[in-house]
Amino acid sequence: MMTKIFEWLIIFGILQGVFLLLIILSTSKLRNKKNRYLILMIAFLTIGQTGRFSYIEFLNGGNPTWMGIADIVIYTLPVTYFLYLKDQFRLNPNRFGWLHFIPAFVQSGFIIIGLLYPNKDLRASFQTEESQRLFKIFMAIGIAYHLIYYISSIITTKNYFKNITNRLSFQVENKYYVRFLILLGLGYLFWIYYYVRGVFFNTASILDYGMFWGALSLTICFIAYSLLQNPNQFYLEKAFEKYSSSKLKKPDITRLKKQLELLMLEQRPYLNSNLTRKDIANMTKISEPDVSRIINEGFGYNFFEWVNYYRVKDFMERVESKLNSNLTLFGVAQESGFGSKSTFYKAFRDITGKTPTEYFGK
Repeated sequence: MMTKIFEWLIIFGILQGVFLLLIILSTSKLRNKKNRYLILMIAFLTIGQTGRFSYIEFLNGGNPTWMGIADIVIYTLPVTYFLYLKDQFRLNPNRFGWLHFIPAFVQSGFIIIGLLYPNKDLRASFQTEESQRLFKIFMAIGIAYHLIYYISSIITTKNYFKNITNRLSFQVENKYYVRFLILLGLGYLFWIYYYVRGVFFNTASILDYGMFWGALSLTICFIAYSLLQNPNQFYLEKAFEKYSSSKLKKPDITRLKKQLELLMLEQRPYLNSNLTRKDIANMTKISEPDVSRIINEGFGYNFFEWVNYYRVKDFMERVESKLNSNLTLFGVAQESGFGSKSTFYKAFRDITGKTPTEYFGK
């Protein structure tokens, strides 16, 4: 019964992968350079799922020749999703990025040799103690390889969204990337669980490993839904380095700090909920790196925090003067430039130590 469930799960994954590839490749808006690694990732997963189906047939007495292609996922999946994220963040790999695929090329060579020169006694050889030991070592290496790229992907994603707050006055939506990494992490937990049960307790079952593949199927479903629902969310602004070309000296920072203060008090650009560092640079004729440095060193904030400080002050003045008494607290916050309720509440609490309701007693 368990094997049958796993079999249907794999069949679903194969059909899903083929369907998604057909949609992407037949849609010019989706078939572009930014999705090249997404296409590769889906293709490799579909091939891998086909190999897992062959493995089930092998357990039922079928031909084991093709089941080795499932292992193509071991060294292709982590590379493709890592490079996929870098492409989405416009952190393009250098010209030697293809070196990431060397382990996959080597592994694929062995798989091709196995397909061209199949071992008729392969079934029996799998049962030997030496084969089982090599299999456990190979799987341990595979898990470690995946975790290296997975952790690197988390760090890359975290750093991107951390750095970009120095450029924008609003939060960039990161839920898609967080959920994508959570689903992958869930798959790895199942894989590690399967490995630990098999190596240390000798109680692993085929369904344990099947849950890893099930999590990968969910990941592809999630990508498909997100991509088809809103393709534009896959293109984010590139985060600049803080002071990549700033040559300001301390007297300059003091002088220009006053200029920025006057700008915020007199022209109130913070009322624009989509205000960016570039906007401030254009209004003051100060370069973007210099704007960052002035805000960081002069005010002690990043750009996101700095703009929200003025928005909170504006909000408090509006509430206290009853200027917008007909609006809710968040309605007033929107008038002050906030575009998100969560951003507003967090910014207000960070500055005052209280929620708006607690502060004003409403």
